[in-house]
Amino acid sequence: MRILFALLAGIFASSTASAANFDWKTRFSEGLVDAEGKTVDTATLAGKYVAVYHSAHWCPPCKVFTPKLVDFANAHKDKLAVVFVSYDKSAEAMSSYMKETKMPWAAVPYRAPSGKKNADENGVKGIPALIVYGPDGALLTKSGRDLAAVEKLLK
Repeated sequence: MRILFALLAGIFASSTASAANFDWKTRFSEGLVDAEGKTVDTATLAGKYVAVYHSAHWCPPCKVFTPKLVDFANAHKDKLAVVFVSYDKSAEAMSSYMKETKMPWAAVPYRAPSGKKNADENGVKGIPALIVYGPDGALLTKSGRDLAAVEKLLK
C-alpha cells in the first residue's frame, strides 16, 4: 500500500511540476515583445493558461472581438496570459493596434516564424482566432472566441 501511495504521489508531483515548469520559449522561440517593441520574458507565462490571439487592426471582426478579449484578459489576469500574433501590414501597425486597444499582453515579434507555426499547427484559416493552451502547454481549444467556454476552462 505504501508503494502504491508513493507511486501515485510521485506521478502527481511530476505532473504538477511539469505544468509549473513548462517552457513557453519552446512555443515562442523568438521570444515576446510589448507594444513598444521591448522584450518580454516568456517566463511571465509560467503557470498560466495561455491564449494565442491571431488578429489584425484592419480586420472588422477583430475590432469587435478585441475589446471583449481585453476585458476578459484583465478580469482573469491571475490565471490567463494572452499572446498576440499580428496579421497587420507592418510592425508599426501592429504596435499601433496594441496601443490603441490597450492590449495588456505581449506579442510574438512581427512576422516571427512561431506565429505562423502556431497558425499552421492549429489550422487557422481566418481571424480573429484564439487558441488556448493549459499551463502545461497542452492544447485545450482552438475555439477560444467562445469566452464563456474559456472561462469554464479557467475554473
